[in-house]
Amino acid sequence: MSTSEVSQENRSESKSRPESVQQTVFQEEWSSIARHRTPEWFRDAKFGIYTNLGPASLATQHRTTEWYGWAMYNRKMKDWTNELLPGDQPSKEFELHRELWGDQNEFGYKDLIKEFQPTRFDAREWLDVFEKSGAKYVGPIAVHHDNYMMWDSEVTRWNSKRIAGVDMCGELEKETRKRGLKYVMTFHHAFCWWFFSESYKFDGGLPGNEDLYCRPHEFNEDPDSFGEYPDEEYEELWYRKLEEACRKYSPDLIWFDMGLELMSDRIRRKAFAKLLNMAAERQQEVGISYKIKYSVCFPPAAGILDYEKGRSTGLREDAWLTDTPLGGWYYNTTPSRSAKVMIEILIDIVSKNGCMLLAVSPKPDGSLPEDQVETLLGMGEWLEMNGEAIYETRPWGIAEEGPTKLAKEDHFNENWEASYTEKDIRFTRSKDGDTLYLIVLDRPSGERLSSVMLATINPFLDREIERVELIGTDAEIGWERSATGLRLDFPRDANGKYAWCYKLKLR
Repeated sequence: MSTSEVSQENRSESKSRPESVQQTVFQEEWSSIARHRTPEWFRDAKFGIYTNLGPASLATQHRTTEWYGWAMYNRKMKDWTNELLPGDQPSKEFELHRELWGDQNEFGYKDLIKEFQPTRFDAREWLDVFEKSGAKYVGPIAVHHDNYMMWDSEVTRWNSKRIAGVDMCGELEKETRKRGLKYVMTFHHAFCWWFFSESYKFDGGLPGNEDLYCRPHEFNEDPDSFGEYPDEEYEELWYRKLEEACRKYSPDLIWFDMGLELMSDRIRRKAFAKLLNMAAERQQEVGISYKIKYSVCFPPAAGILDYEKGRSTGLREDAWLTDTPLGGWYYNTTPSRSAKVMIEILIDIVSKNGCMLLAVSPKPDGSLPEDQVETLLGMGEWLEMNGEAIYETRPWGIAEEGPTKLAKEDHFNENWEASYTEKDIRFTRSKDGDTLYLIVLDRPSGERLSSVMLATINPFLDREIERVELIGTDAEIGWERSATGLRLDFPRDANGKYAWCYKLKLR
């Protein structure tokens, strides 16, 4: 074979591979890691679910904070930065722990872990619900801030298989892939170093518990400092846990909670290069999600920016993600938000080039709360009819029109019980750009509605409309476009609920 033929064959092979696995060797350098790109499957999928279940669920069912391993040792209420909260308030979790389980010296978090036995967990039952909800990527919390692994780990004894007899990550991974869905694992263990700082005054300070609580060290109460920072031994153990989980279960979406920016640059480069190289060896397209609390801990072009209980106020060029709960992060008896609310939020996210990662909080026994199941099935019903306006779409030139706006661009900016009106409209488009979807976020009260943004005097729509349909109804939809707007008929007997999707076929 000639040199030119070899070159041509190599180019052909390269073209056949997904773009994000073209680079088969990533160096432990940001310039190399930055070559990675968010996979197309993620941009198409739009909606996923992760489950928040673990030892903390035993406490949160009594309406405690999900940071129970932190709060149960604090005599006074503290912020996550270790700053005392105003008012010198006593910690209800500290006293509640003594009422329910006893003195923290005698019964600490290590003992609570042994009480966690999710005997009603059934991966098949969970996935039956999640698949019907319309979610396209699914998975569990792999490890929260409490250093308890939800997989069969050889790196640490503090894992669900050894203690509770269940490899939750493994069982969910198998069931998820059976359904042709993508698998997600979330990692929150960067913050474990600080999480048990008050436990050192109790059982966390006893020799032999360092593999759960970490080596006793100081945590500065100055909110501008997180000293003492992790040592090399801790960082290497953090890395080994992450590497083991991703090697065993090959997640398609690797999601990181806050805390990464507080770890060394060296360990982050080592970890990200390893994850990308493992994926490249498997010819797997993976997404990596990160948060910004203080600084950017990952090359933005290579990762997926996540907003916690928040979302972008406008259309972003790069794909992004919202993680938000149906009720509490862990099960705490908070009623589930409704399907209407979650569909409205999903539409707003997708119109701005984002995706949703919805937190479901099973009960401590591993069963799914009935009200959360009801919401998920309601979402699935809407997506079954209107999914073409969501899945595999891309943002249009503008995302929205109407009065309901988010106040700020940040975490925790959600309008929790979103209250959109018939004047609130969101736009998406087909990948080829030939179809524009106009989604109305409440049922129109009259027989016509109008979009001012699609007026002929505005520059946003520069192509003629060929025909208009209303998804879910066979009625012919009358329309008129002028200098004052696009007017659309709305049949009084139109099918559907929550939001109505017009399909504009463009010439």
